[in-house]
Amino acid sequence: MAPSVDQALQAWASRASDDELNAGPRLEDLGGADAVAAEADTLAAGPQLPYLLTALSRSLDTIPADQAAPLLSAAARGLRRPHSAWVLTDALDVVCTQPELADRLGNRTVRDLATLAEDALAGDCDAALAQPAIAGLLRLAVAGGSPHRLLALLTEITGSEPADALERLPILIGIARDHFAETDHLLDVLSALENQPDLNPATRADASFELALADERTALEAADRNTADEQLRRALMRFTELDRTHEARLDARAHAAAIEAVLAFADLEQNPTGDNSARQRLTDAADQLDTTAAHLAAWTGRMHQLDWLSARSLTQSAWSKLVTTLNAAQTHLDQPSWYSPADALSDLLQIYLASRSIHAPAHDSPGLTALISPAVEAPFVRSQGLLHQLEQALAHDAQFTDHPDAQTLYDAVRQRRQKSAGEAARQEAVPGKALEGRPALAALFQSDATGLRDDLDPHKLDRLEQLAHQLARGYTPTGNARVDTHLETLLDILKTSPAWKPSDSHYFTPLLEHFLRFLYDRFDAQANLYGERTAYLGPARKDADGNAVPWNEKNLQDDFHQHLSPLFPPGTVEREKWDVASGRADVIYTPEPGSRFVAEIKWRTTPWKTQQTVERDYLAQAANYTATGPPFALLLVGDASDHSGGYRDIEDSIWIIRHARSATEIPRLIVAGVLPTARPTPHSLRLRRSAG
Repeated sequence: MAPSVDQALQAWASRASDDELNAGPRLEDLGGADAVAAEADTLAAGPQLPYLLTALSRSLDTIPADQAAPLLSAAARGLRRPHSAWVLTDALDVVCTQPELADRLGNRTVRDLATLAEDALAGDCDAALAQPAIAGLLRLAVAGGSPHRLLALLTEITGSEPADALERLPILIGIARDHFAETDHLLDVLSALENQPDLNPATRADASFELALADERTALEAADRNTADEQLRRALMRFTELDRTHEARLDARAHAAAIEAVLAFADLEQNPTGDNSARQRLTDAADQLDTTAAHLAAWTGRMHQLDWLSARSLTQSAWSKLVTTLNAAQTHLDQPSWYSPADALSDLLQIYLASRSIHAPAHDSPGLTALISPAVEAPFVRSQGLLHQLEQALAHDAQFTDHPDAQTLYDAVRQRRQKSAGEAARQEAVPGKALEGRPALAALFQSDATGLRDDLDPHKLDRLEQLAHQLARGYTPTGNARVDTHLETLLDILKTSPAWKPSDSHYFTPLLEHFLRFLYDRFDAQANLYGERTAYLGPARKDADGNAVPWNEKNLQDDFHQHLSPLFPPGTVEREKWDVASGRADVIYTPEPGSRFVAEIKWRTTPWKTQQTVERDYLAQAANYTATGPPFALLLVGDASDHSGGYRDIEDSIWIIRHARSATEIPRLIVAGVLPTARPTPHSLRLRRSAG
């Protein structure tokens, strides 16, 4: 007698590897398509529905349509009448991450989920089904479906529905408002939930938090500084009251501290010679945020989360970036340029975007997951942040400061930033001759572009254009969710260190994020991505005699240094610094005295077969640079060996090395990344013949 599907499932689970368990079973693991079809109705009506959907999704491309049809019908019935709320949640995780399965199930999924949510809200079925059903509708809509049924359903909520049906719904309402246009009427729904005395206090607090976030978004989308300040003060009032009445709302406390810091910056900019009250507010806000952001990361990392709802590791990094900005700013308040709140506002925008991004299948890359960020129109904040960063680069970056045109460019950028701060809207104009072919700079200057001299060094303008592009990309949540997942995996390892505590954990987190972004970006990049700067990614150049001139470590070091420098406060990223562990460190990030993080750069021309090969050759030096600082460092290796047969994938090329030089030393955690360089063009790749 053949075993039942349940018995086959248990047998598969007992022998499956970790990777297989994560991927889930196939139909053959459950006894085959015929066996599953015989029990399909029973499986769909019980707690095994997620396994049925997983097996079906993994086998759709191998079974004929006549076998798939009854299985799809049974799965649809299971989604229409689920065994329980948790089963529906797990089942929808499968549907929403498998586009082909969702397509084969068709529009009936949306209709059935909407009906199920309506029944739960009306009290005609288990109230707990409302939240997963609405979450499923939201995820399917964000992934490219129609949001009409979802928005109609949310608009009709009054607050008089069963309390259990409304649990966590304010969060979903807020996310829906973020991702879809013309949804301001959802603010009325949130207000009704906030003011409904019979609801669970946690639900009302969620509604209050979403309303505060709405004020914060309005501030970020403001066209001028005055409007932004007014909306930020409204949001601050809401966050502060929520923190006062709900001590567990660390998210509200963190946002309140962040906004308080931004407003303190603004007050310092308007009155830099006034009393010390604004400086003290900035100090207090920075200290509060330092502590709260660490507690928030620890708290959210241990509680049940809607994994699809946000880019958790990128959100953590965004909070850490703001902490770093504020802490660094406190040591530079004697410099007038630091009175600009542009950096803090930009950081606040990135926190908002990362925390409101959704994991969804990537339509152009089957099997991959994309991060879909809300379309937040923030022209004032974005342009102010970019202009301020360009201003700092022109004032402090050696690639600009020694050039005679640097002061002219600096004055032009500064004047544009000061003017745009008071504008209600930017004027559209044709860019001047100096900015033709440089769209990033032309977009920033708009009508002021005609004021630039036409004889400015085009090479410097090109570099400034590249910097503007890089800054815009560096402060945007990546569309590839693999970066977020990869970052989360690395952070989980770093958190095992007893030395992973504020403020060092805050400082190293954004450094790690941008190290990871650099590697992902350069793995994909063509050699001409940034012109001469990234040419080392491609074949060797030739001299006047036609001889190949090999690339070297300096090319990689230059690129990585230029990548990091504009992303952190001026002067905190240095290179070629002597007297570090009795040697010369390649790239050093020093957010404050006593917190120094080194990136050791190496270049190799011989293949590396294992990670141990890299560790044997370079670990000792990289670890030694941590002798008088935090036990965290980066190791970046340029692999210029023979890539004619291709190179290994990025996940196999980034790992953390744990190394202790004595029994009592806190282990050093070195994040290693190997970047293939001197690569042939893809059409030149050939499979190597196997020996024999």
